[in-house]
Amino acid sequence: MKKFLYIFVSLLILGLVGFLLLKNAHSPQYSGELRLDGLTSEVEVYFDAHGVPHIYGENAEDTYQAMGFLHAQDRIFQMDMMRRVGTGTLAELLGEDVLDIDKFFRTLGIPQHAAWSTEVWNQEGPSEWKSATEAYIKGVNQFIQQGNLPLEYRLLGSKPREFTINDVHGIAGYMAFSFAMAVRTDPLITKIVRNLGPDYTRSLSIHTLPEHFVIPNHYPERAEETGNVIVRSEQTISFLDKLPVPMLEGSNAWVIAPERTASGEVLFCNDTHIGFAQPSVWFEAHLEYPGFSFYGNHLAGLPFGLVGHSKHHSIGLTMFENDDQDFYEEQLNPDNPLETRYGDGFVPLTVREELIPVKGTDPVAITIRESIHGPIMNEVVPEIARLTANPVASWWVYVLEPSKAMEALWKLNHAQTIQDVEAAAPLIHAPGLNIMYGDKAGNIAWWAVARLPIRPNHVNSKVFLDGSNPADEPQGWIPFHENPMSINPPSGFVASANNQPDTLSNGSFYPGYYYPGDRWNRIAKTVSARNDWTTESIKNLQLEAINENHPLNAQSMIATVGKEAFGPYTDALKALERWSGNHDLDAVAPTVYYKWLYHTLHGMMADELGEEDFSTFLTTFLYIRSVPTLIRSEDSKWWDHIETDAVETKKDIVEAALEKTLQELADQLGKKDSEWLWKKVVVLEHPHPLGAKKPLDKIFNVKTVPVTANEESVNKLPFKLNGDGIYKVNSGPAMRIIVDFADVDGAISVLPTGQSGNVFSKYYKDQAHMFATGNYRPMLMNAQEIKEKATSTLTILRE
Repeated sequence: MKKFLYIFVSLLILGLVGFLLLKNAHSPQYSGELRLDGLTSEVEVYFDAHGVPHIYGENAEDTYQAMGFLHAQDRIFQMDMMRRVGTGTLAELLGEDVLDIDKFFRTLGIPQHAAWSTEVWNQEGPSEWKSATEAYIKGVNQFIQQGNLPLEYRLLGSKPREFTINDVHGIAGYMAFSFAMAVRTDPLITKIVRNLGPDYTRSLSIHTLPEHFVIPNHYPERAEETGNVIVRSEQTISFLDKLPVPMLEGSNAWVIAPERTASGEVLFCNDTHIGFAQPSVWFEAHLEYPGFSFYGNHLAGLPFGLVGHSKHHSIGLTMFENDDQDFYEEQLNPDNPLETRYGDGFVPLTVREELIPVKGTDPVAITIRESIHGPIMNEVVPEIARLTANPVASWWVYVLEPSKAMEALWKLNHAQTIQDVEAAAPLIHAPGLNIMYGDKAGNIAWWAVARLPIRPNHVNSKVFLDGSNPADEPQGWIPFHENPMSINPPSGFVASANNQPDTLSNGSFYPGYYYPGDRWNRIAKTVSARNDWTTESIKNLQLEAINENHPLNAQSMIATVGKEAFGPYTDALKALERWSGNHDLDAVAPTVYYKWLYHTLHGMMADELGEEDFSTFLTTFLYIRSVPTLIRSEDSKWWDHIETDAVETKKDIVEAALEKTLQELADQLGKKDSEWLWKKVVVLEHPHPLGAKKPLDKIFNVKTVPVTANEESVNKLPFKLNGDGIYKVNSGPAMRIIVDFADVDGAISVLPTGQSGNVFSKYYKDQAHMFATGNYRPMLMNAQEIKEKATSTLTILRE
């Protein structure tokens, strides 16, 4: 017995020693001193209680170089994933499993566009944003050279190559694509239009419907002599599911004017909706040097904050959701497969070969063909290949101009006035963004930022266009000053929730993949209801899990089948009848509703679409926008099942769906329907790229308590609708920010997991419970408070 005990204790000690050695070799450095070559002066870094670095330098270059090092030591693996996706080199690190992703992004043209942007960058003269970006890249590379690389690289048996400006442009390109809904949606809509026709499309919201909520425009008066704004004058594709980095999916933001706040100053709120992952997407950092003070949320591998605030201004983002990608079906020359018809003649395709490095095997060669409209996508988008044998080309605004994202972001971070922000905004040509703004002078604003093509009136941008017809081509660009915007509107607030902006000056809605406006309506109604908003009171809106449309759908379904159809499950019936649309953890109604909705939609649509395309439908904006029309219609063509001789009615489909729902819930959760609680079927796990393989999920993934999962509530925590009855939340607020300009030092935020992506860091998941339970923590900017509350201090010295 003593011998066994001795062996056990020895193994335990050896294991503990091994763990400590491993942890020491791979942990970030948050205290003491380190030296960086190239600094001109010392940089002091104070880490707060949640690992946010407050970086104090004597000049921009030193500060951004330190920022690069610090960003890399907490997020280098995430940076590597982001740049590898954007440069088409993911398989080089992760192997054949992700080869299709590299093929797709190379065909789409993001690596080629990054190279073009880099060429233009190198040709430009010196600028403040160039020197800051290059200093940041230098800091990242110094970490790669001398820092403690995270555990992922030991497990993969590799080391990251050094960063370049081309990687920065690749990351910007990936960010642009992650907003692109067209690749999933347009092939599906084209299939429905071609194969099913108008009897089916009229029940779908392919375009904005009259009942949808739009963002009102308020174009500013402009001073004739300057043109300046007059302001307040005080200073699907299934393989994409394997992506190891999150997709940017949506967002909320609203800015409340002084006349509606208790403090009499602007109140700014933003929560970007992004795919959940570990680490979470945003890295917070507070930078200070003479003439500059900014607290920003940074994307991995980018030096400047996409969201953030200074003492005098704040910038936020949501997705514009404009349609900036069209697909052209080409006609090959029957006598020459390297030419396509255009007008009365033929034009040549261009062809290039690319070699994709793949871990553990030989490089894979791919051939990329391009028409005059763009790259041919059939071989990398299965939905297109199933729909037509003709070549289909992608015309995408992003790849038509080199990226100026770094210049735009630097200027947004360093802006002094609302005019500075408005001047920087047009530099972002794609993806479409809603830039939200508030400042100490009392100004509030929203700009829909994108290069908007003018399409001919006959063109339906959601359906494949005729590549041989010159009349289908874009006719030019809408001037930026005609883009949707609202500057200091009389309503006293601006808000965006990925919904349709109001009509342009020509009276038309700009086409896009907009959400129906349920979130926007809740925000607008709530903000308009009072004039004494505070940081504390606005939290309730940011955390609200109510959707007013779902109960209306449920009522329509109940009326169709009758109450007697619920049989003994009277608690489930009562819960649905009384449902206000809340998604409280102890609610029963959402548990019944979402399963019933799935089986109803499946009964309506899977026979016409097939299982694969029905699954795709559930991942698109089309699903969110169309459910009310589909469910509440009585005579829709979708109700009839095409594989039977009988003509099914709404009641047939909804009743069968209810019967299946009640039986499955009884099997899953027991026959006592009062205990079919929402919290029993909701799962939230933040997946790490290596967590897909067991047992690494236990090491890297972050699980939390159940959350108020929902579709289209303000606190949006969506999941893919399914018949299994377990709802895995796949995205949500990537941060929740509230800034009251009466007390900028008291601004608050929270991240979904933590600040660090290093599993050995104490900041890896320290905010996960806080986020899941609706709590916040401070975003410190006061120097004295920062130094007093710092949990560690790191001094960065010249080499």
